[in-house]
Amino acid sequence: MIIRALAVTWAIAVLLAIGPASRSAGAYAEGAPAGFSGGFGEQSCDGCHFESPLNAKPGSVTISGVPDRFTAGERYTLTVTLSRPSMAIAGFQLAARFENGGAQAGSLAPAPGEEKRVKVETQTNVQYVNQRVEGSAPDQSGIVRWSLVWTAPAGSGTVLVHAAANAADKDGSTRGDSVYTTVATSRSQ
Repeated sequence: MIIRALAVTWAIAVLLAIGPASRSAGAYAEGAPAGFSGGFGEQSCDGCHFESPLNAKPGSVTISGVPDRFTAGERYTLTVTLSRPSMAIAGFQLAARFENGGAQAGSLAPAPGEEKRVKVETQTNVQYVNQRVEGSAPDQSGIVRWSLVWTAPAGSGTVLVHAAANAADKDGSTRGDSVYTTVATSRSQ
């Protein structure tokens, strides 16, 4: 009985030591846990998918629709675009925070019609947008896009919109995947 208890304890210790890198790529089909946007000291998707260098060519992630200057309460449609040849499945995470202090800046929601492809979660008062399973397939060869609505904050200052994305090969492991990060900046009027 003691030997069995020691074996179970050892197995649990090994699993905890290996951590998230041991999870299969399908473990986060509904989006990574909150806190992997790559901004404000957070890791990005490379916390688990670390075989390739960050932002390795030929691939990229971009955020379009972020205004140079925002108007408080105005709604802006943002689009995250991930491209990489031969990408079979994809995921992303995005957060919008004030540069000074990292507090949530405004609010985030799926764009109309994107509710089945994109979701929003909140952790420690910060919203994180992720893909859903339905939003993980490229919409054309090597490209996937996700749309969301950012309602600009009432406060003034500079907002940083961080995004991290994973272009995966769909082999069920974290190997062979490529991670990309980007940041867009918007300032109050």
